[in-house]
Parts: sequence; structure tokens; C-alpha cells
Amino acid sequence: MAVGPEDTVVRAGWGARFAWDKEAWMVVSGGVLGALFASMGLAVLFGPANGFGGDSLAYMGVISILGLMPCGAGFVWALIHPRRGLPAAAVGVLLGLGIFVGFAGDGLNDSWTAPLDRPSTTRALGSWTDGDLVVRVRPDLVVAYRSATGAVAWRWTPPGEDSVCAMSRGTGPGGPGAAGAGQAGAGEAGAGEAGAGAVGLIGHSPHDRPCSAVTALDLAVGTEAWTTAVDAPPRGGDAATPDVVAVAGRQAVLQEKAGWLAVRLADGAPAWRTTAAAGCAPLQVAGGAADVVTVAQCGAAEPVLTSLAAADGRERSRIALPAAGGLKNLAVVSVEPLAVWVDSQGERGTHAVLSYDRAGKQRAAIPVSGEEYDLDVMLGGLHAFDQFDARPLFGGVVVGDLFIVPGEKPGDVSISGGRHPSRSATGRLVAYSLADGGQRWTAGLDDQVTGLAVDGTSVWAMTRSRLARVDTATGRRSAELDVNGTASLYPADLSVSGAGVGSGSGARRFTVVAEDGTRDEPPVRGMG
Repeated sequence: MAVGPEDTVVRAGWGARFAWDKEAWMVVSGGVLGALFASMGLAVLFGPANGFGGDSLAYMGVISILGLMPCGAGFVWALIHPRRGLPAAAVGVLLGLGIFVGFAGDGLNDSWTAPLDRPSTTRALGSWTDGDLVVRVRPDLVVAYRSATGAVAWRWTPPGEDSVCAMSRGTGPGGPGAAGAGQAGAGEAGAGEAGAGAVGLIGHSPHDRPCSAVTALDLAVGTEAWTTAVDAPPRGGDAATPDVVAVAGRQAVLQEKAGWLAVRLADGAPAWRTTAAAGCAPLQVAGGAADVVTVAQCGAAEPVLTSLAAADGRERSRIALPAAGGLKNLAVVSVEPLAVWVDSQGERGTHAVLSYDRAGKQRAAIPVSGEEYDLDVMLGGLHAFDQFDARPLFGGVVVGDLFIVPGEKPGDVSISGGRHPSRSATGRLVAYSLADGGQRWTAGLDDQVTGLAVDGTSVWAMTRSRLARVDTATGRRSAELDVNGTASLYPADLSVSGAGVGSGSGARRFTVVAEDGTRDEPPVRGMG
């Protein structure tokens, strides 16, 4: 069949139209896909600096590179045909950013960091949080930082050649104008979240001399409210001792050779004095809002724990702790309700957290090494007392009538050797009832806990790379934030401040205080 001129014109028109449509398809597809992968890759690069993070970032980065390789030519083709290429690229950018936002996690960045410590041999002894201040205590220097900016609010140096040898776990109201000031809960287990007028207690003395001077520091301005002398036992070198001074209500309770002296927190005036039982030596003191708890070591006999009224020293209860034969470790985890970690010297002795009622009757015993978990009552486990000598960090905290503590199993952390060593880990928080010792819930975490802070009805658990908020009633994780800045490899003092603290809502700021701030980690950093 003959082909006429008209058919030739029609076929040429359809061929031209098909060629034009193919070119347009290349422009549009190249623009969309190329811009999608390019924008997602750029978001991966710059996202952590703007509050994004998480494991998915690495995967999105790899996908962006692999996707852009075959789409590169199409993307360039789209850019040299801007009439259709630019609208297509705009669609690709929106899709790429949408995928990134949908899969990237919330993150925290270092908003400020304090300069590294000098001299390089110094280590922190502990810290407090007071309103918007974070107070870090070294043997030679106490520094207060603004939690929002990191600006130094004040510095205090011990007099003469004194070094800090003790500090209170919590803070309290320092005068008549501080009626609303709070103090640390859980028997001073956490940093005091106090208001204006709060004071903290600092013990100090010269090298190799008893820790015989106690100063009340006004934490708002860093000045000395008062200083009093203490008949303290000998100490070696510049060593610091935990839990020998305490804030209890409106009293400061100071441990002496023979017993404990209570002075008024407002002005240091004597309030009352009590002595250890015959044949016993004072070991520790802890304070709550209305109670004082003292512990005395009685040779090879059972240690004696006494609960006293903070106002007048009246004895409420006396308890013989089940640890005859000596103690390896002991810590008053909470004053109200009363919970004590008892770690006996003997292999078959008591190794548990014990809770007691107001009359001194034991309520529960929670084994520290049980059938399922080993509990980090002190952050750092067996090496707990290598961290923050004057105010060691509790890994176990008390919220209501629950004891919440990191729990570990064998094999939780594994490190592979070879030319390219790697580390894999898991972690968890476990909650036990102080009424009956029963386990209430377990919350899984991505790694071992390096910091723990109570926030109302929640706790924040910090690991090397994440912060997780866990509801204390249910163990449900209500928030997970990736730490994009400095990783805390060792136990650190974590605190939370900002809008919504204690209410479960609102923006928050986190501060992290490191014991060793000379090398890998700044002494203090703020995250937001």
C-alpha cells in the first residue's frame, strides 16, 4: 500500500511529540529524584546542628548517596531546562525534606560547654542544681554556671590552703527570706532544686588535717552565710568523705567524732546534739524535709541506724541493720520513705536495699544481685566511689514508693576485637516496690545508664547517645532524644530545668556535670 504525503506528515508529528514527551519525562523525573536525594543528603549533614538525630540518619545518608549516583545526569539535565526542571526540583526538595523529618529523631545539641579543667589532675567532688544555676565543686574551687547560657555566675575558693573535703547531698533554705526554698528529695539523693536563698554545705580543711570547718554557701551569689567548727576525725591527705554533712529541714547536721551536731541553717547557731551509742562510731548522716537519719558503725556488731526529728533531734526509731561483721558499702538512698543500701563484707551477708516504715519495721528487701538483674545502686556499679568523692551519684532513685534503678544482665555489653573493634550494648531501668520488694516494671534503653534525674512523675535516663524519659508509674518511655554533642562515657551528674519541669510538658534544658573535665568531656555542658 502506497504511503501518501499526508501520512508521512502525521507520523512525523507523532514521532516529534513522542520525542518531546520523553525529554520532558527525563527533565521532570531527574529533577524530582535528584532534588529528593540531594535535599535528604544535605538534611542528614546539617540536621544534627538543628535538633535532629538518631540511627536513621546513617541509613538516609547512604540512601541519598546511592540514589543520587544514577540520578545525577537526570538532575543536571533538569537544571539546564529550568522551565520544567525547577518546578520538578522543588517537588523533589519537599519530598526529600518530608522523608527526613518523618524518619529522623529528635535530638539535643551542646548549647554551651565550660572550658576544660586545669590543672589536669583535678577532679570534681560533686554538684548541685539551684534554680537556673549549676554548681560544680572541686577540691580547690566552686563554680556556678547559668544553665541557659553557661555564663559563670560566681566562684568561691576555700580559705587559705584549705581543700573541700565534704559537701551536703542537698540544699535548703538559708534564712527567713527563703521560706519557699526546696531541697533534694529521696533523702538528698538528687541535686537540690531550690529557690532563691538556698544554701549548700561545704566542709574544708588544710592538707592532712581533719575536715573541721563547715561553711554554708549562699548559692544565689556564692557568698559565705556562716562557718562553724566541727570536732571531726582525722583524714589522710586531701581525701573527701561522702555524707558527713547534711541538710535536714531548716537544720544543718554535722558529723563529729562522737556524734552529730545540728545547727540552724539560717545562721549556724547550735540547735541540738546527739551522740552515737556506746562502742559505736558515727558513719553517715542524711537529711530529709522533717527527718534526720544517722548511721553508726559498732565494731563487729550490727550497725545502728537512727531516725530523728530534724527540728529538735528527738529519736523516732532505732534500727539494727543486718550487717554484722562489717560493711563494704552503705548509703541512705531515701529518708522519706526510708530506704538504705546495705552491702556487707561477708559473701553470705546482706546485699540489698532495705525499706522501713516510720516505726522502724522492715517493709521490703530488694537484692542488689538477684536472679535476673544486678542493680547499679550507685552509678558506675562496683566502681561507684571512683566518681564524685564527696557526693557520689545514686543510680537508684526513689519516686513515691518505688525504687527505680538501672538493672544489668551478663552480656549486656559486648566488645569485638580485631582490626576494627566495635561495641554493642543494651540497658534498662527496673522499678521495685518499697512496700513489698516486688518488681513493677522494666523499661528498655539503648545502652548503660550514665546519668539519672527525677522530673516530677518521670525520670530522665541518659546513656552514651540518648536521653529517655520514663514514666515512673508505668515504665513507658514517653520521649527519646538523641544526644548529638558530647557523649558521656562515665557516670555524670544530670539535671533538668526549664519550662514544664515536673509537669511532663514544655521545653527543657539539660546540664551534665562530669567528674573528669580535663580531656574527653567538658566539666559542664548544657544541652537543648
